[in-house]
Amino acid sequence: MSLKERAVKEFQEKIDSGEEIKESILTYYECESGLSGLVGVPNGNPVPVRGVLAYTNKSLLFYGEIFTKLPVVLHIPFKEINEIKTGKQILTIFKSSLTMVVVHNDREIFSTRGNKEEFISLKTFFENATQEIFITK
Repeated sequence: MSLKERAVKEFQEKIDSGEEIKESILTYYECESGLSGLVGVPNGNPVPVRGVLAYTNKSLLFYGEIFTKLPVVLHIPFKEINEIKTGKQILTIFKSSLTMVVVHNDREIFSTRGNKEEFISLKTFFENATQEIFITK
């Protein structure tokens, strides 16, 4: 089973019967707690998790895997989202990349790890999702 197939299966378990997936995209979720944070040891270095980001008519969803046995799943209802904005992430001393930041009770960062063409698609994805959020709220 492919990553996208596993993601769709996970999304179907998380969403209500009235929800439908409107759009999805492959991107990176910048797991701010870091890999060691997932096992209980704090770490300041974010770990990029490649996965599927999608939105429905009611929520934003992400599914990715660090290892096949360690999935990372996000389900953020639109009513909890306060803001979606463009940010910057430092990759190296002289290189940064644009990111999309979703602010809710916490904040989630999605990136393309410096790929400018993919970032255009990610930004368009969030513009479409934002329209759906305003319809819902």
